[in-house]
Amino acid sequence: MLVQNDFPLAPLTTFQLGGEAKYLIVIKTTEDLSRALDFCKKENQPFFILGGGSNTVFRDSGFPGVVLQMLIPGIRCMDTNDDHTIFQVGAGVPWDQFVEYTVKQGLAGIECLSGIPGSVGASPIQNIGAYGQEVKDSILKVECMNPAGEIINLSNENCKFKYRNSEFKSGIYKDWIVVSVTFQLSKVNPPCLRYPEVKKVWENYHTNESIISKQETTNFDSRVKEMETLRNLVIQLRKKKSMVLDLADPNTRSAGSFFTNPILSDQETERFIETAKKHGFQNPPVYPESQGFKKISAAWLIENSGIQKGTKYPGGVGISENHCLGLINIAGTTTALLEMAESVRQTVFDKFFVRLEMEPVVRP
Repeated sequence: MLVQNDFPLAPLTTFQLGGEAKYLIVIKTTEDLSRALDFCKKENQPFFILGGGSNTVFRDSGFPGVVLQMLIPGIRCMDTNDDHTIFQVGAGVPWDQFVEYTVKQGLAGIECLSGIPGSVGASPIQNIGAYGQEVKDSILKVECMNPAGEIINLSNENCKFKYRNSEFKSGIYKDWIVVSVTFQLSKVNPPCLRYPEVKKVWENYHTNESIISKQETTNFDSRVKEMETLRNLVIQLRKKKSMVLDLADPNTRSAGSFFTNPILSDQETERFIETAKKHGFQNPPVYPESQGFKKISAAWLIENSGIQKGTKYPGGVGISENHCLGLINIAGTTTALLEMAESVRQTVFDKFFVRLEMEPVVRP
């Protein structure tokens, strides 16, 4: 087991921010993980699990313990029939690599999650979602290592998935480490067109050209072509918002959406609507979430509180030129980033009395 001292963390995150880790250990197997946890106990060091670094903010002072970089590989087909295919996927597999792999097999379930950065192991922790899909709807089980070093399999029900949340993020499994995730994906479900923006670009594409070649194709070929087309359209949408990592685009030096969409009770929603109307917004966007709760667009709140895309803040940070949910590092520090985030939150609260919650994890 290689233990690296004083390891720079900024290159391991999409923000390109943060100081050094006291130690860094790369994890490629469950045996590596077990040995690394033993090292942490022996040295009495705190540890932090790092995946793709797309949802993590390290402070300028770094991390005063052991960063365990999860790179466990592997995409293994566990079962397949006429209806679905089941895969067990290592926690270290890049998320979009797995999505692309499944789309090329004509499988539905995570196609609208194309282009999302990060690793497979992080996907169940915050129940990643976009464009009408959430990963919880395709997860069968999550393989974890508990604090005692035991491998435990948790069912979908055990994880208690919610909007951008799970028992791993804020519940009883916060100290458990995801080793692999098992997914069930459909061979028969149509491409997901629940989200209006996706449905619109899909229909426009069909209007302009046929997605199926005039050459003779099998049903499988046609299905794969459909899934690949939807994936490409989703990635194009994300690129327009600088939500796909691109070294040539400084607006992608971010964590994607920095804030989650607020979930309000019916009473809180009524207060929000009344407040919005006082500011001249007669029909503010409100979406159903679950019984007794509604969802409000964080992007709408930010834009209509007076914060514009491309706004620069002190300390070398700012708002993405292409999406107001993208808080970006231009040439700044974590301190400046977090001060900007709090400023945005306060501005929104002062106008709409709605408190935004950060999506990335901030490590001490």
